[in-house]
Amino acid sequence: MSARAKENKIELMVQSEDFNRQVGLINNYYDLEWLGLTGQDFSGVFGSWHLSQLIDFCRENPEYHIVSSDGPGRFVNCLLQDKVQYMIANKDKDPALVLNYLLDPQWPLLWEDGISSALAELDNIKKCTHKT
Repeated sequence: MSARAKENKIELMVQSEDFNRQVGLINNYYDLEWLGLTGQDFSGVFGSWHLSQLIDFCRENPEYHIVSSDGPGRFVNCLLQDKVQYMIANKDKDPALVLNYLLDPQWPLLWEDGISSALAELDNIKKCTHKT
């Protein structure tokens, strides 16, 4: 699901999968390691202290570009200075593409399902450790 705002010339997407596919977000830890990009977490997010490494990488590999986190649930398909988190992508470089998955009408259900799954897994771990 997406919408186009004529005033600010952005295309706002609310589903992460659509945004990730269109911009070619690389969020696999092993793919990033293969590219020589170390220091990210397991979801492919780099902290601001790695920004110079990402800029150098994109300069040497122009088919890649930087995606910036512009707040909770919001990602912008370009480099924004002084942000906390960054990711790498290799497809559509249009800076007007913006993701805000918190606006997805399904987000509360997805969040609740994720929390429930995590709590169920913790319960399983607790049960396994108390059997001895």
